[in-house]
Amino acid sequence: MSLETKVKGKNLKPIDAQSPTVRKMDFSGLDKISDHYVANNSFVTHNVNAYHVLFPEGERFFIRSVKAFSDQVTDPGLQNRVKAFIGQEVQHGKEHEKALEILEAQGRPIRAMLKFYVWTAFDFLVPVLEFLFGKKLKLSVTAGLEHYTASMGEVVLRYRLYDNAEGEMRNLLLWHACEEIEHKSVAYDVLQTISKSYVLRIFGFLIASLIFWGYSIFLQHWFLLADKKVGIRKYFQDLNGSRPIGRVLYPSLASMALLYFKPGFHPDQTGGYDLANAALATI
Repeated sequence: MSLETKVKGKNLKPIDAQSPTVRKMDFSGLDKISDHYVANNSFVTHNVNAYHVLFPEGERFFIRSVKAFSDQVTDPGLQNRVKAFIGQEVQHGKEHEKALEILEAQGRPIRAMLKFYVWTAFDFLVPVLEFLFGKKLKLSVTAGLEHYTASMGEVVLRYRLYDNAEGEMRNLLLWHACEEIEHKSVAYDVLQTISKSYVLRIFGFLIASLIFWGYSIFLQHWFLLADKKVGIRKYFQDLNGSRPIGRVLYPSLASMALLYFKPGFHPDQTGGYDLANAALATI
């Protein structure tokens, strides 16, 4: 399996869930984005900004959680998928860190947000969970969060929500969504290799749900409160303007989240691979 495909002329290797590819990207035009680069809407933009903060450290957590059990994975196909998963997550972190540099240059309180996020999530919450429930729970939380990111990616692609973003930010979000779909079953399959406990899977997913929604909403509103261009009037104008996107995104995410509770659930059941292939070709 080829673990690296360099971008040249935007000719990217197609999506293949059984043999994922690490695509090294370079979204060098991010410095040209405006303050409210998604649909000229502060509410939606700062929701995306919240994920720029969450992803780099979050993906390093995913890598650590999966690597902790990689020596127990004996299936050669899954071993290769784990390697590609790690490679893709490393690249995602790098590109979102570039976005954070741009946001910091715009005057956003990125360092304070990262300090809060890292301390509460990785210096406090994760160690407590590991102490109480062991490393398997961290893997279960990772599998649950991967279901959320892949589900969000599929909704974003299905309804072409990425087209609301400007320039290279559009391409970054599209690429990330495609690769989340491509590797969405890796952490889940490692978890199933280690333990097939339904209770462990669902407990991890419930914690993942609190993390996914809690941090994203909190950080979104931190961005909004710190945005000097957003007053009370614009906040409610943009909240109202975001409703068409919200009416598509949130019901779809909720229905896909409920699928995770099915005893026989597997991420492959949600599909999305053809959708990701078609979207990736537009970068």
